[in-house]
Amino acid sequence: MTATVAAIKEILARLRATPELATELPDEADLVDGLSLDSLEMLQFMLELEDRLAIRIDFDRLEFSYLHSIRTLADFLDTMPARQPPAPAA
Repeated sequence: MTATVAAIKEILARLRATPELATELPDEADLVDGLSLDSLEMLQFMLELEDRLAIRIDFDRLEFSYLHSIRTLADFLDTMPARQPPAPAA
């Protein structure tokens, strides 16, 4: 299991308040149909992914099909650029 897959599973387990999901979810679990994340949960999930992985998700490149497998989403997230630190205040 990659670090990105593990992060996805841990965030999902926290969102669902079901700790065992982090170890029980298969890598091919479907985030939309399988876990039935609603739009608000999906937004929170994506924001937590950005924070946890220190990346900036390019939502223009995010395809709906990537959400039908944790592994596919992880592969996509692994191509995202690192989040830039905020510029120092002048």
